[in-house]
Amino acid sequence: MPHFLASEITLPPLPFIQGEFTFVYEATQYNNKNQSLILVKYNQQEFFLRKQHRETKNNSILKCEKNSAKGHSGVIKDALKILCQNQDSLISHNLSDNSPRQKLQSPYLKNIDFFLDFTQPYLMEIGFGSGRHLLHLAQSNPHLICVGVEIHTPSIEQILRQIELLNLQNLFIVKADARTLLEILPSHTARGIYLHFPVPWNKKPHRRVFSQKFLEESLRVLDEGGILHLRSDDEIYFKDALNLALNAPKITLEVHKNSKIPIISKYEARWERAQKDIYDMKIFQQKVQNITKNTQKHQKYFTFDKILRKNVDNYKHFLYKKIAKDWFLHIDNLYCAGDVYVLALCFGDFFQPQNAFLQIAFYPTQSAHYVGGNPIPTQAAIKAHTHLMQILTQE
Repeated sequence: MPHFLASEITLPPLPFIQGEFTFVYEATQYNNKNQSLILVKYNQQEFFLRKQHRETKNNSILKCEKNSAKGHSGVIKDALKILCQNQDSLISHNLSDNSPRQKLQSPYLKNIDFFLDFTQPYLMEIGFGSGRHLLHLAQSNPHLICVGVEIHTPSIEQILRQIELLNLQNLFIVKADARTLLEILPSHTARGIYLHFPVPWNKKPHRRVFSQKFLEESLRVLDEGGILHLRSDDEIYFKDALNLALNAPKITLEVHKNSKIPIISKYEARWERAQKDIYDMKIFQQKVQNITKNTQKHQKYFTFDKILRKNVDNYKHFLYKKIAKDWFLHIDNLYCAGDVYVLALCFGDFFQPQNAFLQIAFYPTQSAHYVGGNPIPTQAAIKAHTHLMQILTQE
């Protein structure tokens, strides 16, 4: 994580502009004056830097607030470099020159909100690892968009390089939790969803990708005749997934053991050499009557009503927690910069929580938005946001 240390960090008068960067304001944490957030704008991006004075170490640190940053690390590092140059008591930093990878954003790497209104037919692979199977999918189906979903950064960087080398125009990559992505996708648009060798999590089954909710969302997203393909070397995981599938209505089901597929990963090749059993389950979506394609199943945008300043000033309501059956809301902290307030939030689904910063300005007019872009509009997140608006707008 890029950062620098100084005995005492000093900032230029804000707002401060240098090059394409604007350092807008510093908002201090309400109950801890040693913590603050600095809003940075770069082109169409915005994110926070976090300044922290560490009394036990007798120094201060300035770093990126990762929960607000959706851009690439090179931009963040350049912002820190600008402020680092103004320090008289600099101790250390890790702000080396950016690599080409840090400077450039691949056009094939998409944010999750890119898929909110994505209505083209596509194939999706979840947890693509080395990317062998995903690249094969894209090369074998040039007429279809292919989408790779992964949370492992080195795997993403590796396949982005391969996409460039192979000049694949039909392959997009998204760094996201697949369960969250599936929830926001329009209905009946996917031709295939591939889940090969997911982490078994036999001791923590609630962390598995394949669950009752995952199966329901996959079947909603799949088009008529679409396939959900699970391939696993873990017999316990496979049997649990099979039991879920057997209870699903209106599907066709195939089960295979040690079947061959054209392209296998390094991981699977290792199990083949060890003569380990491989299990396959293929679920086919049957024809659904009276379906409406390309539709969302719930609200997908965050709306803001008129927020009353007294509700933000009255800090006795915070730190605030609301836990409902299928969603929660935590207001973790409040930051202030004159007429601007920033709420640090955690909300949404219990197994897939989201962190966000809500900026509320009262001058020259009242306005509100999520810094760095809206959270992922899952049903749980929308419910939590709606409850937050009720708190902030109450008379």
